[in-house]
Amino acid sequence: MQDAREELKKEMEQEIEKKVVEGVSIGTTIFVAFTVTFVLTVIVFKFVWAWVIPDLFPGAVAQGLISADLTWLATVKLAVLVAALSGFYPSIVDAFKQRP
Repeated sequence: MQDAREELKKEMEQEIEKKVVEGVSIGTTIFVAFTVTFVLTVIVFKFVWAWVIPDLFPGAVAQGLISADLTWLATVKLAVLVAALSGFYPSIVDAFKQRP
């Protein structure tokens, strides 16, 4: 009887450890995806905006409807939005994986 309890306890510990490792792995993946996407997005938005937007919308820039340069604050806001959306990707993929 005692052996059965010990065996059940060990199985539960292994199952809990497996779930914790899986959760930490998913959390780390989300954090890395968020961070990398944030940095890349800041670079792309800040430096590509000033190069592309005036060429695409010269009339709107001349009229002041669209800014020719993004401020750092606006760039960070856009980067946070894009990074947050990309950070959800690994968890969404994991949620739709079929588990045996």
